[in-house]
Amino acid sequence: MLTHLLRSAIGGETCSDLAAELLILALWPGLCVVRHRLRTLCRSGSLDADLLSGLAIGIGSADPERVKRVAATLLRNLERDLRREYHGAHKTSRLDLHDIVSLHEPSDHTDGPEILMKAAEAALGEDGYLLTAVHIAGFSQKEAAEQLGISHDAARKRCQRAIARLQDSSGV
Repeated sequence: MLTHLLRSAIGGETCSDLAAELLILALWPGLCVVRHRLRTLCRSGSLDADLLSGLAIGIGSADPERVKRVAATLLRNLERDLRREYHGAHKTSRLDLHDIVSLHEPSDHTDGPEILMKAAEAALGEDGYLLTAVHIAGFSQKEAAEQLGISHDAARKRCQRAIARLQDSSGV
């Protein structure tokens, strides 16, 4: 059934758009699985659009003579391509806490994110930057560690110790 839909979607017939849409609907459960796997990699909020557009492009560029397992081929290729795209975007992005923290600030707060970062650094020393990245800006410990040039284990331990120091100082 999926093979016939793929052939019709690529064939340029009058019903090719309908066949492509039906194929997308037939692959919807698989798209949900791929979406679940990729949700942590996509930081731009465009995952749903990327999935649908990528699948539509995959349907249009598939060779029905070579594709034997339509669902597996289209969904695996889509996941592979999006992983590459998101990993490439992740490598080029830098950890700019000033911009990120300013997005999380209330609009009536006139002071910049420097105050928050300085307060965290004053309270925790060099771990303040790490905690700000992880707990306020929403980066993972691994991402923050990469940007700071330390290992993931070191970042994890430093976060644990800094949180423990904060709890001790606040009496929690």
